[in-house]
Amino acid sequence: MRGLAAVSERLGERLAEEQVRTHYRQLPAVIVAPALGGLFTTWVLWHAVNTRYLLIGLGGVLSISVLRIGLYKWYLHEGETRALHPRWRFFAIATATVSGVIWGSAAIFLYPPLLPEYEVYMLVLLALVPVAPVAALAVYMPAFYAYYIPCIAPFIITLGVQDSRAERTTALLLVMMMGATLTFANKYSAMLTEAIRLRLKLAAKKQALEQSIVVKTRFLAAASHDLRQPVHAMGLFIESLASRIRDIDGRKLLQQISESVVSLRRMLDAMLDISRLDAEIVKAQRCNFRLGELLSRLHEEFGPLARQKGLRFDYVDSQVVVNSDPVLLERILRNFLSNAVRYTTRGGIVLGCRRQGVCVSVWICDTGAGIPASRLEEIFHEFSQLQNPERNPDYGLGLGLSIVRRLANLLQHNVQVRSREGVGSTFSIELPRTAEKPYSLNDTTEECPAVCPGRGNLLVLVIDDDKSVRLGMTTLLESWNFKVISFATGDQALAEIRRGGCVPRLVVIDYRLSQGETAPAVIVRLKSVLEEQTPFIIITGDTAPERIREAHNAGHMLLHKPVDPGRLKVCVSALLDPEARVVVP
Repeated sequence: MRGLAAVSERLGERLAEEQVRTHYRQLPAVIVAPALGGLFTTWVLWHAVNTRYLLIGLGGVLSISVLRIGLYKWYLHEGETRALHPRWRFFAIATATVSGVIWGSAAIFLYPPLLPEYEVYMLVLLALVPVAPVAALAVYMPAFYAYYIPCIAPFIITLGVQDSRAERTTALLLVMMMGATLTFANKYSAMLTEAIRLRLKLAAKKQALEQSIVVKTRFLAAASHDLRQPVHAMGLFIESLASRIRDIDGRKLLQQISESVVSLRRMLDAMLDISRLDAEIVKAQRCNFRLGELLSRLHEEFGPLARQKGLRFDYVDSQVVVNSDPVLLERILRNFLSNAVRYTTRGGIVLGCRRQGVCVSVWICDTGAGIPASRLEEIFHEFSQLQNPERNPDYGLGLGLSIVRRLANLLQHNVQVRSREGVGSTFSIELPRTAEKPYSLNDTTEECPAVCPGRGNLLVLVIDDDKSVRLGMTTLLESWNFKVISFATGDQALAEIRRGGCVPRLVVIDYRLSQGETAPAVIVRLKSVLEEQTPFIIITGDTAPERIREAHNAGHMLLHKPVDPGRLKVCVSALLDPEARVVVP
């Protein structure tokens, strides 16, 4: 109970603070309106009332407006923390009181006017002046009462003591208006207070939710990194073991283990793709190319997969030239086709394109289960799998379309989806056409040498604080005929080099080492004792976007755990044999 009372008390304090803050935010309206009203009243009544009192009243109105301007600027200068000091409540009530007294004095000193024809204006003025600032002052009721009571009371008294029945009746009318105004002001204030209370509660929940998301993100990033370590080491050991097992049963068992590791690696890579896109390190390499070359390649790849499931696969060739990144576009289309084959059990799939003005749309149509219209947006969310409620790992993690959306935004291509439940789905992406000379995608070759250019005399330095990863990397590199030395820290490697024990031709280093040490910092120290052209490969298991961005900005070749041994072989060959025709992934 005591805890609930403390929470309630704190909410009440924050509510009062927010009311004062809103009051000062509305001060410009409270400043401008009275000043303009005072000037206009002075102009209208200049010869109709006692001019001296009129000037004194105008001076008072303008003075309080100038004072409020100073308070407004001071309040803004104070900042959010110091602006909650109790003195601001006092200033709000004090200035409202003075303003109410000044306007209330008009009834005492200016009524009745010297010229009878201005009496109507005076009565309207007496009725409107107390009511006008209700909306601005009712957010903080103490300030409203401080203004309203001294403002309207002299009006009622002045009219009530007049001899005319009409004036006394007007005083009675003002009393009734005062009751109505106070009722309205209190209800209006209650509505504003409730709105502020709800906003404060929502802000508190939003802050708690954001904090929870931060904690979960950090946990997932740490868990992902820790999970990648053993998977990375496992892949290295399996690749090393492959060349040592000769019997058929052993190789079948090793193949099954390898397929399980590959499946796990693909899941981890999908999560890594999300992080790399969020880190904005994926850059689009746009060029002009013939769309038919890409579509033909995809048809040749997915056609046999569709026929294995008894599906038709119709393909419409195209000679149109488009401008895009062929690699990223292929990933998008590959994802669409993969889902079409995976979720279609009868009928067929169509891959083709349609010209639309200066653009062309690539279409992938299927006769699968379809998607409910109310859930079309949901399929692009992370880990969303409408057709896989059992979370069968054979269907992936549900990250494919989330990656597609990020890639499409990067390429500035419009992706659309149309679907009817039980009939099928159509995914399309819109590409800009061009009349310029196309680049041939078939000219690109990628060669992965069977054996790296190690001949037993090339030394590779491995730095990783994980013992199993060091052992796995050492075993794999030695199977490629390299000499390998490995250390857990940069200091150990640096000390060995300075003793003259090694001069590595290549350094493979983990991005995050023990005791807060990172690869870029270690590389700076290593460069002071190594040859200038010594290449470095940074390997990281971090998936947090900021960590990926830092590793990418280091300027060296970057690979992500778990590293595919074939990809590592390509990278090593590219760095140690510059003349080799190798496309580095």
